[in-house]
Parts: sequence; C-alpha cells; structure tokens
Amino acid sequence: IVSDRLGVPIENVRVVQSDTERVLRGMGTMGSRSLQIAGSAVWTASEEVLAQARRLAAHLLEADVNDIIVHDDGHVGVAGVPSSALSWAELAQAASDPSRRPSDAPAALMHELDFSQGDATYPFGAHVAVVEVDTETGRVELLRHVAVDDCGRILNPLIVRGQQHGGIAQGVAQALFEGVVYDDDGNPLTATLMDYAMPSAAELPSFEASNTETPTPRNPLGAKGIGESGTIGSTPAVQNAVIDALAPFGIEHLDMPLSPERIWQAVTEAKARG
Repeated sequence: IVSDRLGVPIENVRVVQSDTERVLRGMGTMGSRSLQIAGSAVWTASEEVLAQARRLAAHLLEADVNDIIVHDDGHVGVAGVPSSALSWAELAQAASDPSRRPSDAPAALMHELDFSQGDATYPFGAHVAVVEVDTETGRVELLRHVAVDDCGRILNPLIVRGQQHGGIAQGVAQALFEGVVYDDDGNPLTATLMDYAMPSAAELPSFEASNTETPTPRNPLGAKGIGESGTIGSTPAVQNAVIDALAPFGIEHLDMPLSPERIWQAVTEAKARG
C-alpha cells in the first residue's frame, strides 16, 4: 500500500511490529482485521504524507500544489516536468530544514493515527462439496470442492487464494478428521498427532476457488476479511454432502467428525433396521 501510494520501491518500505518502544499500542491480528484496519491505517497515513510532500514540493518548485504528482520513477514534482522532480530523500531533508519548508509545515513527512472503521464488514460466499462414501468401510473421499468467496476489494490475489485453500483444508479437517476423544475417566485419548487425525495434501483434492469483489464502504480500501471464509463454508458443505450420500439409508444426521467408524456404524445400524 505504501509503495503504491507513494511510488517508493517496496524494498525501501520497512515494517516495524511487536516493538512497544516504536509502536505503543495495538490489538494484534485477529478476526480477519489486518487489511481492513491496519491496511486502512497505512493507506490513510500514506495519503496524508503524500499531501504533505505535494505541498512541500510545490513550495520548493514554486508551483501550484494541484500540479504536483508522483512520477513513474517515484519522484514528486510538476506534472509533465519530470526533470525537476524531487526524490523522497530530498523532500525528507527539506522538511527537516526550517529555512526550506513552509512556516506552517511539519518538521517531518509523517503522520500517526488510530483507524477505526466503526462497524463490522460482512464477507460472503458459497461452497459446494462432492464426496464419495464407501459404505463397506465408512471412508469418505472428497472428490471436488468449489468455493466462491467475496472479501471485498482484493489487493493481493496470491494471499487471498492461499487463505481460501488453507481455510478449506481446515474446514474439511473439522468435518472429516479432527476430534478430541476422552475415556470414561476424562483422560484425553487424542493427545498426540499419532492419535489426533489431521489431513495432509494427499487426502485433499485440488480446490476450485474463485472470488467476487463487492467493496465495503466501511473502510477506504473496500476490503473485508478472508481468513475465516474457507473454514466457515467448507465444513457444512462437506458435512451436508456426506449426509446427502447416506440419505438412501435413512440417515439424516451424524455428529462431526464423520470418521469411517462413525459412518460404518450408522450404515450398519440402518441396514439392520431394514
């Protein structure tokens, strides 16, 4: 966001986090809030710093501030006259010099703010799962999973797709594999990864993930969350697909996880009932 708004190379942008001497407050990243809140704060601060830089450049170049732009090479100057444009380093140096900056200008190109978008945003989407159930063993094979999620305006498609894939895998795991089991005395029987089932890529198909984009008015980026979308949509999609496959046996519900043992037992009991 900084690189895009200010025209500086992304390798020149340094992110400082978890340093309370530099960053005095913060709630952390949770609830798919990073881009919505932190990203919007960065965008707003970048816009203010750019406005400061344009006013300073206009003063130094004796030009109208409305004629000042960021050129393709990242320099700030008069539109159509890139040869006289100033680098960000030159502008930062001028900002710290009282003899060169306007009298009402800040002593540094900087801006600090706490961003609050007020209300929550609401991502939405649809997931469809196709499964095959082996009624002799109870094993479920996920053949296809199609997901269409709307997280508002997408800034980084690669990250969005990664969040979808990871979320779908986690949601499928909840539906088919992951379960905490205790014995009659309350001792955990699934306390290690030898007992607690988690899928690997070998148990999952290639996901078919797509997106629609409906920007939210709650923040200047139009961004919503994407971190939970895959988990929210995939779990009921897989659960419902398995129950639909078992419908001919009169099975209308099974608790998660839909383990082979649980499915086999339900099918066996249904057959016994005739």
